[in-house]
Amino acid sequence: MARGRSITLDQESRVLSLYKDGIAIKEIIRETGVRSEQTIYRILDSNGVPRRPKVRGVRKIFVTIEEDVAAILDKEQSVSLYVNEAIRYYHDNRR
Repeated sequence: MARGRSITLDQESRVLSLYKDGIAIKEIIRETGVRSEQTIYRILDSNGVPRRPKVRGVRKIFVTIEEDVAAILDKEQSVSLYVNEAIRYYHDNRR
């Protein structure tokens, strides 16, 4: 039984490039047409690309943000990482 369509060399190259640029896996799937996270990780592993560290979250919170802040966050690859770093920076420099 066939396992689905093959990944082209162009798709593989694009996956590697996007991942190395810090693009999120779900966005890589949208941009490349590769159908699953498992396939993305298989491509990365077979090319010796190390996995990015995960954020060690201890709590999720819900916040309301204003339009200008939403526009800033839309440009970030990892909103969680960005927010954590911004809060640390603000906390360390507010005096």
